[in-house]
Amino acid sequence: MTFRRTTTLIALAAGVVAVPAAAQADTLETPVAGADNLAAGGGWHAWSAARPDGRFRLQLRRPDGTVLTPDIPPFGAPVDPAIGTRGGADGINTPASRRISAVYSRCAGTSALAGCDVHALNLTTLEEARVPALATRTYSETVPSLNGGRWSFVRRGGGPRKGTYHYSDRSGELLRLSPTIARDTATSQSRMAFTYDSSRGFGIQVRRSSGEGTALVPAAGLEREPLSPQITRYRVGWLIAGPDATHVFQTTRFAGSGGPYGATVQEAPRTLPAPTSSAAGNASALFDRYIAPDGIRRIDPAIR
Repeated sequence: MTFRRTTTLIALAAGVVAVPAAAQADTLETPVAGADNLAAGGGWHAWSAARPDGRFRLQLRRPDGTVLTPDIPPFGAPVDPAIGTRGGADGINTPASRRISAVYSRCAGTSALAGCDVHALNLTTLEEARVPALATRTYSETVPSLNGGRWSFVRRGGGPRKGTYHYSDRSGELLRLSPTIARDTATSQSRMAFTYDSSRGFGIQVRRSSGEGTALVPAAGLEREPLSPQITRYRVGWLIAGPDATHVFQTTRFAGSGGPYGATVQEAPRTLPAPTSSAAGNASALFDRYIAPDGIRRIDPAIR
């Protein structure tokens, strides 16, 4: 794979942070203190919010701007949601607006890794249900993401088939795309991206949902963890948080089924203010909102 490492990416991999550009003024859209793990999809936003008792709740923002807290049990650790549409036999005849769900893991006690099962909250009915097709007794299932009935998630635990998986609501097909345990996942119509940690440092990979072909590796050997991976049909973006600013990286467009499959890494022309560690995008922009200390801010203009 071909990629151009910017000066900032090299510096961040080495643990040295370049002087950031001045942050631009962004619009405070949802004033919520203590938010974490922002997700977006279909005009909805979801995030984790701390409760006074030390537990955590899922909060939502509807497309009309209304903020609500669904009536579901709290979480022992910060909830890490993603938003996407379910598939299934009725997917063709059911409008996408009624299939949109927030998906996340519920885990044992205060853990974010052990005893976890994937759950989905239907954003039309606000009813929560465990996703049995992804569940096992052997493994703990974490970091799900969803796009048009295509799931990405991780199985971790003591079994021989740990790794990062893809599942299709429509076909029922389950594939282990990599034995690597992803730290976070993002799903597009035909690919998934995931961040990982290895003995050589942090990185990000892209794999086709079919399991065909080899992995694209836009970045590897990083000292700092790639955060908030986002994927559109042909591009991937992520954040690298430094002490003075959060840098935004994105690939150039990679090809479809006909190849070639290389991609070049570029740094976005602006940074996000420190200590930003969570951002999300939409169908036309890799990043258009991020979590700031005072709430969720809209990026003006969006990073495309």
